[in-house]
Amino acid sequence: MATGTGAAPARARTAAKPLRAEDLPIRVPLIHGETTASLLLRTATANGAELNRLIKALHHGRLTLPKAGVEPQWQEVLMSAASADRLATLLGRTVDQLQRALPSLRVPRLLDESAAAVSLKSWTRAIGSGPLKACPLCMEEGAWLVADGRRWRPCPCGRRWMGGDEGGYVLDTGPLPDLSRALVQHRALDHRLGPAGDALVADAHQVALWWWINNEVAHEAWREREDTLGCSKHRRRAAPTVVYPETMVLAEAMNQWEQQRHQADAAPAKWLEELAARFEVPAIADGRERKPLNYWLQLHPAGAGASGSTAAERRWEQLPPLHHRPAEPGPWQAVSCLRWVFRLPLTSTTEVCPHCNGRDLSCLWVPSADCLKRPATT
Repeated sequence: MATGTGAAPARARTAAKPLRAEDLPIRVPLIHGETTASLLLRTATANGAELNRLIKALHHGRLTLPKAGVEPQWQEVLMSAASADRLATLLGRTVDQLQRALPSLRVPRLLDESAAAVSLKSWTRAIGSGPLKACPLCMEEGAWLVADGRRWRPCPCGRRWMGGDEGGYVLDTGPLPDLSRALVQHRALDHRLGPAGDALVADAHQVALWWWINNEVAHEAWREREDTLGCSKHRRRAAPTVVYPETMVLAEAMNQWEQQRHQADAAPAKWLEELAARFEVPAIADGRERKPLNYWLQLHPAGAGASGSTAAERRWEQLPPLHHRPAEPGPWQAVSCLRWVFRLPLTSTTEVCPHCNGRDLSCLWVPSADCLKRPATT
């Protein structure tokens, strides 16, 4: 009896003790782009420690945390520089290692506190805010990646597609080798063109999603892929994935136009005819399937070339202003210049940009932070 009654107080005393590096002997691998909350949860789970106790060890003073615990798919853990130092010490890592892997620990996102401080931030329900569920094959089960506005992307292993919509999901793309081949083609285009190649893929993906929404171009093939992926009841979830092969065909064609459009005889109509023949869809040249491409051609018109010390720099400099150089290299880092939002209506807007009144292509669907009419800040 005495042993039984003393167990709970003993556990309470242990939980009240400050956490030390010796209490976390198992060092989980760092995952590039992971949320801080995800790393903390993986560390706590691997070492049999309570997540709340680990978080409190990084904070100076009292800290109230949810009794149900922190859930990485809904919350992020923000820290001051001093708390990041404490975390590095506990994990046997350097701050530089943690900051390279975890976006939320990089300087712009650190809490502006001189002492060790921790704060919880809920991911908003806005499209593109929630983290991506990480691939369980080459990363770890239960890991989550910072989205930074990127709502989906294939895992580098090519066997899973990771998404952040609807609370996060992972699609097994193994049954469709064409999806893995599309990733290989994407990497090859990036290798040839640098970030300009990734930007063209982003543009092509937007056009392909427009076609998907309107049941155009390769709709029957996309339906078959959705069924193969087991998404007959969640077709919108699978849409960004199943259009990937056609996205790459279109991106290569867009690359050809980018090379042609600075020549004196550049002809958009001829390029559209060639594209229609490539897809075997005549309406791309003169039907409703042409509509999203009309928007793209308005932003990528025939005109003068651009200068640059390397071919990759020249290719980037000739892109329109609504393209922004991605912070990191590799596939699915660039943002498209076409700003319609998948899952929102293509024919109307929920808000009107106060700078261009919703007339510019940057804000025709939703207001954009990079509206060309926005006054320059000093």
